[in-house]
Amino acid sequence: MMRSKYRLSGLAVAALLLSATTALALTVRDAGPCGKPPPPKPAHRASAEGFAPLPLPVVPQRRTEKKKPPTPPAIVVKIKTSEKLDWATDENDINNLLIWMGQKLKIKFSYTEKTLAEVDLDATRLPMLYRTGHNAFTFTPDERERLREYVLKGGFILFETCCGRKEFAESARKELAQIFPERPLEKLASDHPLYRCYFDVPLVAYTPAAGITGMAPPPLEGIDIGCRTAVVFSPLDLSCGWDMHTHQHSAGVQAEYALKLGANMIAYCTATKAMGRSLAESRVYLDKDRSKADKFRIGQVIHGGQWNPDPAGLSTLLDTVSTTTSLKVSFETQPMKLESKALTTYPFIYMTGHKNFQLGDTEVQALRAYLKAGGFLMADSCCGRKAFTVAFRREMARVLPGAKMVLLPTSHPIYSIQYKVASVNYTQAAVVQNKLSNPGPPRLEGILVDGNLAVVFTPLDMGCGWELKPHPFGVGYESRDAVRLGVNIVMYAVSH
Repeated sequence: MMRSKYRLSGLAVAALLLSATTALALTVRDAGPCGKPPPPKPAHRASAEGFAPLPLPVVPQRRTEKKKPPTPPAIVVKIKTSEKLDWATDENDINNLLIWMGQKLKIKFSYTEKTLAEVDLDATRLPMLYRTGHNAFTFTPDERERLREYVLKGGFILFETCCGRKEFAESARKELAQIFPERPLEKLASDHPLYRCYFDVPLVAYTPAAGITGMAPPPLEGIDIGCRTAVVFSPLDLSCGWDMHTHQHSAGVQAEYALKLGANMIAYCTATKAMGRSLAESRVYLDKDRSKADKFRIGQVIHGGQWNPDPAGLSTLLDTVSTTTSLKVSFETQPMKLESKALTTYPFIYMTGHKNFQLGDTEVQALRAYLKAGGFLMADSCCGRKAFTVAFRREMARVLPGAKMVLLPTSHPIYSIQYKVASVNYTQAAVVQNKLSNPGPPRLEGILVDGNLAVVFTPLDMGCGWELKPHPFGVGYESRDAVRLGVNIVMYAVSH
């Protein structure tokens, strides 16, 4: 079994990513419509010296006594409903997955089954909720509010469509649209860390009923809270694969790949748990002096590629600028569309994102005019995501046709205007995925307009580093160097 090269540091994920030495002895079986109930818990016995009740024999006999081992931590709660044939058709699904993980990853977790009303939705105690089923369902307004708060405070929810049943899938989509009306479900990108955080699973094989032949991308969709995918939805079956049984009615992922995806989900959830909680508690920076006169202000560009994945990043950077330089700054960063008349009032604008986007013709013309008039654009690919990198390069070619985006040499004054940044440290994910070395030279790219540096871009993440929070899967600069580079870029833009 090949392990992913995309393994990262961090206490949570380190506990999961241990070497595997024992093969699993579970048998694939045909269990009809869905699987059998979980096997009975083993009777834990330890051999111990003891004495039988009187009358004693000549020689005391050895007897065995049950010894209860410590209960592994509960990683997930499986949601029960009133219809057992809905939520428990694969009774052994999560149990089998955790057994499989225990033998492959050498880590033990447990699970519980509760109704949603019984669950204490405290993200500090409960990393993951699991809702599976066949049938249509609805949540109450109170349940929707509880689930939303749980996710925003760091929780993780998996909605999985047992057997690929359309009734359940349609209900899950409708409910998630009501719980997160501002955050639509989106297909997980091919470079999403969930597909690589332990096992490499860029492609999977499907069951015949799924109607997908050959190897194809996994079916997972998600909702992001900042840089963390906090809700995962599978419109096709995973649980029959976890239960390790096959039947002709199940439209889903074959068992081998379903188990790997399940292990990755739990590893991802565990590794990002601290990040989810810390981002929910991010500081809010306010201007003491509400006047905007003589203050440096930044506008943040709104676009269709998830434009604000690091809500606290820019304000935290500006706090460092304020405390380490003489520049007066406004912490009120203004979200703005490029065609807005307010664009020209900002000397510095910032773009970031995870996903593909496309500018309209009016936006292209407005950005071109802004840059030619002396405006400055700084952009980074949040988490180092390739989709944003590709989109940004493509759209800048439309904005400034014929202009070249070049790697800025380490002798460029942008690397020394405030801090001397001759070398930087990259995150572990960046070192592994992009084959970088630590320490290594900084990698800022730029575009000149009329001989002046007008655009600075890095395909590596800086915004996550500005937040000074844990981002275990960020492909970018370590926080210290991200902040130093960010300050330098601001000071260069102001002075040139």
